[in-house]
Amino acid sequence: MRRVAIAVVIIVITGLLGYLYARNPRTPTPPPSPTSTRPPEGRVASDGAVVAKGCDDLAHSIRAALSRGGAIPDGTRLVSISLDGAECVIELSSEFAAVANQGTTGESEAQNALRAALAAFDRVKTLRVLVDGAVFEGSHSGEWEGIPVRDSMPATDGGE
Repeated sequence: MRRVAIAVVIIVITGLLGYLYARNPRTPTPPPSPTSTRPPEGRVASDGAVVAKGCDDLAHSIRAALSRGGAIPDGTRLVSISLDGAECVIELSSEFAAVANQGTTGESEAQNALRAALAAFDRVKTLRVLVDGAVFEGSHSGEWEGIPVRDSMPATDGGE
């Protein structure tokens, strides 16, 4: 008789816990969006830029391109740099937004300066540029993401 009473108590408690859990289900946190523009995790360099692990050489090359000026607006700084697969994601300071006012040629020259800075790195295939946490959009060139860092080589037909 005692065993039956214990079994009944266990069943009642289990049922009560199931009822309480069903009334307050836990909602899982959705995974981050694949196009998230959250800043990369990494070390903070002496200039304040966040440099993701393994991106020191890329950061050095981008800083060199920014310091050369030309189509890159004066005062533009590197805010962060990381790799998302084979895409180099660089965030630049708000001064870079002035590129949108430089016309088609100015936008093209600025984009080419950044592409050239990354072209020597085989692990980098494309470039995404962020300004103020959002993908930069040129007035003439559209959104700056998925930009190939090297011009593709034309296929050869074997000399025929």
